[in-house]
Amino acid sequence: MKPANITLPAPLTPIDCDLRDFAFMPLDVVRLRDSDLAVTAEADEFRCAVLLWCASWHQVPAASLPDDDKILAQYAGYGRVVKEWIKVRTGALRGWVKCADGRLYHPVVAEKANEAWLAKLRQRLKTECARIKKHNERHGTKLPFPEFDAWLEAGCPVGQPLFVPSDKPQMSPGQDADVTGEKQSKGQGEGQGQGQLTTKSKSSSQASTEVGVGQQHDDDDQTGGSKRATAIAGLLRENTIEAQPSDGVVQAWTADARVTREVLLTAIEKARKFKPGEEIGLAYLDKTVQTVLQRQAAPAPASPVAAPPAPPRKPQGNEPKGTDESYDEWQARVDAFERAQRGRAA
Repeated sequence: MKPANITLPAPLTPIDCDLRDFAFMPLDVVRLRDSDLAVTAEADEFRCAVLLWCASWHQVPAASLPDDDKILAQYAGYGRVVKEWIKVRTGALRGWVKCADGRLYHPVVAEKANEAWLAKLRQRLKTECARIKKHNERHGTKLPFPEFDAWLEAGCPVGQPLFVPSDKPQMSPGQDADVTGEKQSKGQGEGQGQGQLTTKSKSSSQASTEVGVGQQHDDDDQTGGSKRATAIAGLLRENTIEAQPSDGVVQAWTADARVTREVLLTAIEKARKFKPGEEIGLAYLDKTVQTVLQRQAAPAPASPVAAPPAPPRKPQGNEPKGTDESYDEWQARVDAFERAQRGRAA
């Protein structure tokens, strides 16, 4: 006679429920105090039960344990002595159920694990919404914030690429493309005066951006920023800093003739020195640029004023030891020193 086909329940926590970064496990003290385990279990059984709860909290999925006596003996504090574990196994595993994935789950621990997992996911979504908000403020977009339930059904995506308005103008067929979106006359981009912001095409696949001090361009490109703003944004993107000509910080630098290519490169170097391996935002970089400008504008320290020479010391006698100078010679030298001092004062 074949045994009855027993359908095992579904796992009590999600397959990706990972609480290994949660150092604390909630403990319902009243529920534990009034439980059958606290009343009927032997001392070793109770000790092993608590140890197994703690071990399951940091399993994946959380609140589960493998159905393997060798591993369970290790978690319960018996090491390799599986025979001793078998003696307390029934009492220590009181309340645990085997689920369809072949693992053991404790319903009470699973209840607490699911609450902690949802709190972790909500915090993850909050961080993602903050990223979207920052992106909207930076680029002037209005990307919507995902709802929790819809985000959960989509698999909890985070860090996905967000829409960025293109700063390149649409070209009609046959129109020559350049960096600024406008045709430049022959020779433009060279010899426009020292320090001007210019852009010129080196080849069909490579463009160079030069930033310097000088007058600004009044004619705007199709993104609403001047050629100077376009060049500044291009320089920042070349250095892996996300920027658009329409960004407020870029516009402020465009209006400040002190912001040169050298200033920006120096600020980028300093910012990366203080935030190695981190993303450099425009707000942080702007503070570094202002620091560089302040240091450049600070007056050079005045050179120290030389102290007046000390008067000659009087020897201890007419013929001091170690010298051949007589008292009269010393007095003559002192008189000459005083006359020189009076002459400088006059």
